[in-house]
Amino acid sequence: MNFEQDKYKIQDYAYQPVDQAVNVANKRRIIDFMREIVSAPLADLGEAVRAVYHADAEVNVTHPINELDDRDAVDEDFWRPLRRALPDVKRRDEIVAGGRYREADMTGCLGHYVGTFENEWLGIPASRGVVTVRYAEGHELRDGKIARSYVFIDFLDLMRQVGYWPMAPSLGREMRWLSPMTHDGVIMEPQENEVSRRSIERVLRMHKALGFYDGQPPTREVLDAMEMAEHWHPNFMWYGPAGIGTTRGLKGFEDYHQIPFLVAFPDRGGTDVGHFIRIGDGHYAVTGGWGYLQATHTGDDFLGVPPTGKRVAMRVMDFYRCDGETIVENWVPFDIPHLLLQMGVDVFGRMRHQFRQHRPISVSEWLV
Repeated sequence: MNFEQDKYKIQDYAYQPVDQAVNVANKRRIIDFMREIVSAPLADLGEAVRAVYHADAEVNVTHPINELDDRDAVDEDFWRPLRRALPDVKRRDEIVAGGRYREADMTGCLGHYVGTFENEWLGIPASRGVVTVRYAEGHELRDGKIARSYVFIDFLDLMRQVGYWPMAPSLGREMRWLSPMTHDGVIMEPQENEVSRRSIERVLRMHKALGFYDGQPPTREVLDAMEMAEHWHPNFMWYGPAGIGTTRGLKGFEDYHQIPFLVAFPDRGGTDVGHFIRIGDGHYAVTGGWGYLQATHTGDDFLGVPPTGKRVAMRVMDFYRCDGETIVENWVPFDIPHLLLQMGVDVFGRMRHQFRQHRPISVSEWLV
């Protein structure tokens, strides 16, 4: 694809070259920070959180945790409940990529927490069995500590693993996300800035092509005009969040996500604020927005919810692997519970109700 075509030019973005030694050191620091928090004894967890996070850190976590404005809240409302829920937890990073965006050092991480689900978490009942909890993160470092974070936990997928599903069936395949096929997602070697630049610009040109949609019913002709085939590998893997599921190839992506999404949100578009990460690191790229993507819910066929007419803001990240010519794999952390809440559906409320209906009945209760 010729990146110089006028229609794909990116007017509001310029790749920032990075000092590769600093970039690798920042990624190593984030890996060490997260492992320190995950492995610290619970009695020392507060101290570990204070050692990792800046005094005025801002931490944003997917619903129902949401915005945490001090280190005590980060400890008490996020890390401590996670550690109590999974006492033997291990963190498995699948992708760790770094770069600079808007003059900030940024690191994106994606992977799974693996452990035995021993105690409930946010009302999700413990299964006493092994679970894999998807996470995705965007971290900004300042003065050697984490100053700002965006953390995506796929709570819907955790509900699915313990046998509760508070919404319509997914169109795509619900499955554990695969690691990059090349097994090189944890990028600890210096990368060429030119390769990194091409990766993030390839992704942003694909984003621009998505904007070619004019709000008309997504017929074959309309979809072809968006020229997605110019940007994706023919057999690309698209790993969607719980509620949407995983798809393969352009047809799978269109049938199970893109068409339902366009029908439901024909006026979707970005705002001037909300982007928190846009980086390229070798053949990988990471983007993310916290309320950046906004739309009016006016159509059927997305997450099983009829049109509400409500204006919604979406929290989403994307992790991409490119092959030098196209996008080959795309992992999509998406705060589906927060989106559904804006559409009038409280999945946590539904889950609590479902759990009450199906909880085990004791012998004494039967005898009453």
